[in-house]
Amino acid sequence: MKRLVALFILLPMPAMANCIPPWQTHFSCYIPERNAHAEFCRIADTNAHPSKKEGYYSYVVGAEPAELYFETDTIGFSVKDTNIDHPTDLTMSMGYMRDDWVYAFVVTEDERIGGDIRDAEVRVYSSSEDFFNDEKDVEQARLYCESGSIIANQDLIAP
Repeated sequence: MKRLVALFILLPMPAMANCIPPWQTHFSCYIPERNAHAEFCRIADTNAHPSKKEGYYSYVVGAEPAELYFETDTIGFSVKDTNIDHPTDLTMSMGYMRDDWVYAFVVTEDERIGGDIRDAEVRVYSSSEDFFNDEKDVEQARLYCESGSIIANQDLIAP
């Protein structure tokens, strides 16, 4: 039995959202190619918590301490990847700014499945201009989320 428990503990598993209150999960997913978990946490009502930043981002590989963690008051919205002519998909992105860099999650909602999120990615842009402009494929990194691990507060994914 001890071997079974030890084996279970050592298997890589998608992490669950762990935002620290008063922040709540804005977006979270497991990235299998890196055995990593990315989490974007946001305060819905910043007026109720004036001493806190609006959001924070964390990126954790395996069971290690966070490889990257930062708090920000600058969160942006982009629809640069939406295909206007596509009848069922809406692709949106929210970017958390850190100095010149933008750490973003990109979600595609699909009307064929009730507006639920079909696909998601985590992207890193080297500037806010790259995040906000209409030019596609300018990110420095693109990480694909395991679809079953995606947690998103769709009510907070908006400009």
